[in-house]
Amino acid sequence: MRKVRTASGAVAVQVVRKHRGQRTILAHVGSAHTDAELGILVEAARRIAAADQGALDIEVAARTQRVDDVADWRTGTLSLPTAGVPKGAPVPPGRTTSTCSRLLYDTLGAVYDWLGFDAVDDPVFRDLVIARLVEPTSKADSARVLTDLGAEIVSYKTIQRHLSKVNTGNYRDVIAGKCFTHASNRGGLS
Repeated sequence: MRKVRTASGAVAVQVVRKHRGQRTILAHVGSAHTDAELGILVEAARRIAAADQGALDIEVAARTQRVDDVADWRTGTLSLPTAGVPKGAPVPPGRTTSTCSRLLYDTLGAVYDWLGFDAVDDPVFRDLVIARLVEPTSKADSARVLTDLGAEIVSYKTIQRHLSKVNTGNYRDVIAGKCFTHASNRGGLS
């Protein structure tokens, strides 16, 4: 989904697909002149974009859309307020030292706990489950995925030691029981 200014100053909302550097407009949802109209169009565009995709039932509050947040190419200037702009020496460009997807890690961890899987009191196992949800990969490569997520990583030997407890600790039975409880409490059983 993208938002662009039109020649009249309205904000057009479009559903766009980018493939090999080429953009294809799949749907022009409409043009908004007010923040309320923009919010409605953005929600409609999200529904169009997610039509054939499954979604996790995780509620994340959507950011409020504002018409003023979309760049206006017609004026050729930035819309900065004149009052309150500090005067001084120019600041050099910032430097990114690292990036991580901590929000994804925290969200998946919260869902893991919400489902009751925290009954298996093994943080290494929990991190491996999260890593495999994000990217199905080997145990050795799970450390890379967890690093990308901003989690604290452990050594491969520690992973091996914790995974040897999976069978003796009845992890499978505990998690299966929690899945059954979750499904039966929400009418998911036929």
